[in-house]
Amino acid sequence: MIGYFLPQSSLPGGFEQLQIPPQTYAIFPTGHYPDGQSGIHELWRRIWGEWFPSSNYEFANGPEFEMTYDRGNNMYEMEIWIPIVKKSES
Repeated sequence: MIGYFLPQSSLPGGFEQLQIPPQTYAIFPTGHYPDGQSGIHELWRRIWGEWFPSSNYEFANGPEFEMTYDRGNNMYEMEIWIPIVKKSES
């Protein structure tokens, strides 16, 4: 999924608002990039290939998504939000 913060009254026609239940997310920012060029694919690779194997967390059942923020002047910031839970000690 891709998310974008909009005021409730600004939801364009043809779109649907989804309610996401509260849970813990790991949020990975890409930084500010012109015209939305963010290296997002490389960040996804690093999250799954480096962060998860070395962290004390695992993927939780829930939606993962990319959040885009318009910072003005053709500058955008993107974040990857992934639901997580602490690894069980078994």
